[in-house]
Amino acid sequence: MKKILTLFVGILLIYLVYCLQKPYVYSSVDPISEINPLILVNSENAFPDNINLNLISFDNYQVADTIYNDLVEMYNAALNDNITLKINNAYRSKNEQAQIFKNKMKTYQNEGYPKEKAYEKTKLTVQVPGYSEHETGLAIDFSNEGHYDENEKMWKWLKNNAHKYGFILRYPDDKYEITKIDYEPWHYRYVGKKAAKEITYKNLTLEEYLGGNV
Repeated sequence: MKKILTLFVGILLIYLVYCLQKPYVYSSVDPISEINPLILVNSENAFPDNINLNLISFDNYQVADTIYNDLVEMYNAALNDNITLKINNAYRSKNEQAQIFKNKMKTYQNEGYPKEKAYEKTKLTVQVPGYSEHETGLAIDFSNEGHYDENEKMWKWLKNNAHKYGFILRYPDDKYEITKIDYEPWHYRYVGKKAAKEITYKNLTLEEYLGGNV
């Protein structure tokens, strides 16, 4: 009886692991968002207020429907390589961005930095409200807080494969002078498959690819 119970528990655990790792249910969508995947949003280019976004849920996060089909394809491809893509940030409203910026700035001020210095330090890692890619629904932060090894494997996979599905590493470690944002191995931006491959193969930023023009 004990052996049968042990076997049952073992089978149950295997089933639970399978359920946790099974591919995201693929249900393709027809995008209706009025947004160009190559839109440039950075410290000098605000996200226009008049662009209509159709948001759709993926893994309990909201993303622009424009990226959904390729995101699902990428997620399933990673699973096939025993990598589970974990999201901790996707679409954010302008108000949510403002609160994040305010909280980060307040942290620096509590550490003793004067207001102007705290503002400048905050801008190194958090975009000013209205100027964040997360407001477009095209950007995703992939990370699982507190799981360093898991994150390293995930980021390595993304760096080698994300471009196949239309995503680029938005803030590389050697492009601060162009992006004005410190290296973020977790931040990926959807630009479409054609542009993503060219940007990645040529080691460009989105700014360089677009020639500085929106």
